[in-house]
Amino acid sequence: MKNWNIQNRILFLALLPGIIVSLVLGTFFITERARDLGDLLEQRTLAMAKQLAPTCEYGVMTGSVGILQNIANNMLEEIDVRAVTLYNQDMQTLAHAGPRMLTERFGSAELKADQLQLMRTDGSLRARAPIFSQNLIIADQLSEQFYAQKNGQQQLLGWAEVELSGANTKLNQYQHIASSLSIIVSVLILCTVLALRISKQVSQPMGVIVDAIDDMKDGKLETRVHIENGGEFQALASGINAMASALQRANTEHQQNLEQATHDLQETLDELEIRNRELTLGRKEAIEASRMKSEFLANVSHEIRTPLNGILGFSELLGRTQVSERQNDYLQTIRKSSDDLLNIINDILDLSKIDAGKLIIEHTPFNLRDVIEDALQVLAPEAVGKRLELNQIIESNVPLAVCGDPLRLKQVITNLVNNAIKFTEYGSVTVKTSLISQKDHRASLQFEIRDTGLGLSPEKQEKLFQAFSQADASVARQFGGTGLGLIISKALVEAMHGDIRVESREGFGSSFFFNIDIQIDQDSTTNNLAPLDISIAVIDPKQAATTDLLTLLTSWQVDHHYYPTIPQVVDRINSGEKYDLILCAIDHEKLDDDALALLNALKDTQVPVVALVNSVSHEDLDMLKKLGANEALSRPVTQRKLHAALSELVADESQILTLTDPAEEQSPGRVPPCILAVDDNHANLKLVVTLLREMGIQVYSAMTGSEAIAQIDQHPIEMVFMDIQMPNMSGTEATEHIRRMPGKAALPIIALTAHAMADEKQALLKSGMNDYQTKPITQEQLAKCVERWTGYRAPINTLIRVVKHERSREIASEKSICREIFNADMALHHANNNIELAVDMFQMLLDSLDNERANIVAYWEEEALDELLEAVHRMHGATRYCGTPCLRLELETFESALKANEFAKLPEQMRRLVTELDKLQEWVEANDWSELLRNHTTINANA
Repeated sequence: MKNWNIQNRILFLALLPGIIVSLVLGTFFITERARDLGDLLEQRTLAMAKQLAPTCEYGVMTGSVGILQNIANNMLEEIDVRAVTLYNQDMQTLAHAGPRMLTERFGSAELKADQLQLMRTDGSLRARAPIFSQNLIIADQLSEQFYAQKNGQQQLLGWAEVELSGANTKLNQYQHIASSLSIIVSVLILCTVLALRISKQVSQPMGVIVDAIDDMKDGKLETRVHIENGGEFQALASGINAMASALQRANTEHQQNLEQATHDLQETLDELEIRNRELTLGRKEAIEASRMKSEFLANVSHEIRTPLNGILGFSELLGRTQVSERQNDYLQTIRKSSDDLLNIINDILDLSKIDAGKLIIEHTPFNLRDVIEDALQVLAPEAVGKRLELNQIIESNVPLAVCGDPLRLKQVITNLVNNAIKFTEYGSVTVKTSLISQKDHRASLQFEIRDTGLGLSPEKQEKLFQAFSQADASVARQFGGTGLGLIISKALVEAMHGDIRVESREGFGSSFFFNIDIQIDQDSTTNNLAPLDISIAVIDPKQAATTDLLTLLTSWQVDHHYYPTIPQVVDRINSGEKYDLILCAIDHEKLDDDALALLNALKDTQVPVVALVNSVSHEDLDMLKKLGANEALSRPVTQRKLHAALSELVADESQILTLTDPAEEQSPGRVPPCILAVDDNHANLKLVVTLLREMGIQVYSAMTGSEAIAQIDQHPIEMVFMDIQMPNMSGTEATEHIRRMPGKAALPIIALTAHAMADEKQALLKSGMNDYQTKPITQEQLAKCVERWTGYRAPINTLIRVVKHERSREIASEKSICREIFNADMALHHANNNIELAVDMFQMLLDSLDNERANIVAYWEEEALDELLEAVHRMHGATRYCGTPCLRLELETFESALKANEFAKLPEQMRRLVTELDKLQEWVEANDWSELLRNHTTINANA
């Protein structure tokens, strides 16, 4: 009904009242007529029975059956009479006419007036009337049994029963129903015809309107509605036509506006295209500028590293000669400062990657106190020179064994402490480390660097963390500096999931705070130093400066007592107090008669004295020893130096509790591990295998990735040195396959490759490698790597054999080295001074040289750059251990150009490579290189 059209709705509304009225009235009249016909039949039945009874009185009284039968037969002539039966008073049949009466009655007999009984059957009505003797009197003719009733009382003579058929009545009822229905249907048909005519007058105009609206919906806005009928439809049509005209006008205006907007948009797109091209050109220029900057930084880094490597190498060589303790201390400072400078250079290079999110944060275990102390040790001379107190405070609840990037953390502390010292004229600089929170093996630490220097105004504080700027230009002129320190520190702190801030008042000093989130090393202890079962008296007039020292002694389980002055200690000892040692803090400005008196007073106690002086001058330390101190140390003192000094003074020579670095400790009875070396270059593989076997390690070898997988499946391999570029299956593919092997997910796999670009290390670590080593690798590097990942420390005697001319000399100046086609020192160094191994390595290079050269030339002519890169990499790996610096340098440069897709440089690089190969082959033919190596070994041994 919801989906009916308007014509059906009008028909329904027009016919519904007529149908309802016709049905109700027809039903009513039919029902009433049927009831009337039934009542009429009943009344006739009762009337006939009532009339029949007196008629039969005589026949019953006289017992004349003939008369009664005649009367009964005559009654059959009446309409609807079916049967007649006359009974005597005993209900015996006297006469009967018609068929047998129907005996199946509906309900009981109904008693009517004048003792009439009415009975209903299926298809008939029966009425029974009593026959009385009141209507007829016979005097003389009566028999003896009959007598006249003179007193007027009624006497029952019998019964007269008449049965009328209901067939004619039902027929009349049916006829009446048929006629009534005919009338009803005729009326309904007439109503339907009228309703159809009326509905068409409504639906046809509506259909025209709907069709017009559909045309408008389809975009035919020129459509108009034309209706001849008047009234509301004409008004509706006029409204729709007016609406269509308005829509047509609006559509025309919209189309015009759209065309104008499209034209404007096209002009805008043309302008955007021009700007995009300008931006693309600008982006290319910016990328090129960034590349040039990175190349410049790399070149500057290279130029700085070259002399710095010379400093490191020759300082190490000098340290192996006979030097005094003071000279050794100087050398250690030189080496540590050089290492720090080298690390800072690396950090400056990393700073260029901060914006690109490529800053690399290492994750290695370290001791937090060692990092802080190392930073302060480097800066201590400057603080002493300005007569500043340099203090450190590490709260006792701070976890010391942590995992993170010690170099980055040390750089941040160094930058902030260096700034504090630089801008503080008098007073102190304090480094305080505290624990903020600790949860689920992670700790949040806060570092505070507080000074009593110039202080900063709020305006100057806003400029602090801007690159190449300082808070005040006049301060920059006075103290110098590039302004990079704080921006580098901020970037490093944020990379370690922390933040940095400053609190300062001009004229009242500054406090720099930075927080980092760091992992606690659960596999290590917070202090790797042995406990000291001794009693110590600590003397320091400045109790605040002694706080960290007392905390450190507590961690070593030392029984310590603090005294502000020396006389107090002397009095306690004289009163019977016993101490194993006395730690006495002395100001370097009092190294005169006052210091002599103080030390003499302590000397009389016969207790060993360790003097702590705020000076790095060895003259001051020697003076204190001459004045009576058993040992003299500079403040701030490192935990390891202090522990070693205390141990030496309180123990016998055979029972000294020495300090060992975690890297030098080895679990008792550690069995040498089983290691697999994988390299497709036979010379490189032989070198690694030889160096590992000299350390007492069981070594298996493989030249392909598939061989490596088979070896791991067959042997209990504990560590793998994996070459990266190998035919068929690369080192990364082999690593991924090994990681999927049962129980090998945590197997240490160390990448070995001859060349790695800037981001290659991170990519190798993400591919599943645990660590990364660049060829050439020395035996010392192998030993440290093995110890780090397996815990096995090679016996010291396996590492003593070192070429006296260290690698620092080898690479001190590449330009000077490249004047030599063959460098015997370098070859022996890479062979760990093993002459036979050096000869074998160089011989294997010569054996493969012709074939590799032919392959490189063929790939170059075929422009097969992927195969060319693989061949160059393979030869490059071989030259790293053979003492051919010029050829090695050309191969490294050529490989870098191939990896960077620097196609313009390739022809020149190829020409220079072929030239170096020719020079090497000519030199080999003209010289007895084997004898040269043996003679060089003899010279070094004699030296």
